[in-house]
Amino acid sequence: MVSDMFFGLAGWHVLILLSFWVVPFVLWVIALVQIAQSKAAAGPVVAWVVIVTLIPLVGAILWFAIGRRSLRREGPSMPPASV
Repeated sequence: MVSDMFFGLAGWHVLILLSFWVVPFVLWVIALVQIAQSKAAAGPVVAWVVIVTLIPLVGAILWFAIGRRSLRREGPSMPPASV
């Protein structure tokens, strides 16, 4: 049972174990949301979604390191229409 697995652990042990699950999950979700909100062409966006989904922690770190800047540079070629 899951409760038996954590029975002998002190509070800080549980926090360390949870950080190995919670922190990567939060990074993954933030990366996917940022990718979905980017205004780049569909090809690079799909590629980043595949990378971040197949290798979650490494993909999210790569997205934060190089992906945001690369998609920002590849943004829409036409300026936004003035209203």
